[in-house]
Amino acid sequence: MPTLFIDVKPADAAAVAEIQIDGSALVGNKLELEAPRRVHVSVIAVGFHRFHADVMVDADKTLPVTLAPRPHKKNRTLAVTLGMGAIGVIGWLVRRR
Repeated sequence: MPTLFIDVKPADAAAVAEIQIDGSALVGNKLELEAPRRVHVSVIAVGFHRFHADVMVDADKTLPVTLAPRPHKKNRTLAVTLGMGAIGVIGWLVRRR
């Protein structure tokens, strides 16, 4: 029986990660298969970019998954925020006509 181990890095992402195999949620990070086959692996963690991959599991295999953090939107300056608001108001006025 082939086994797939999913190793999620960094530890912050591993703590909140949701792992799905072929659309079904996986409890833990290990999947034992009856026979060799191809599976679709999705790893989603809040605050990190998603990971998707198709993996052929024909023997025991470890899949390393490194999730990069998403930048938060609090880095916007006041000028950018005001500019975006002004563009929104102008768009609303144009649509009203």
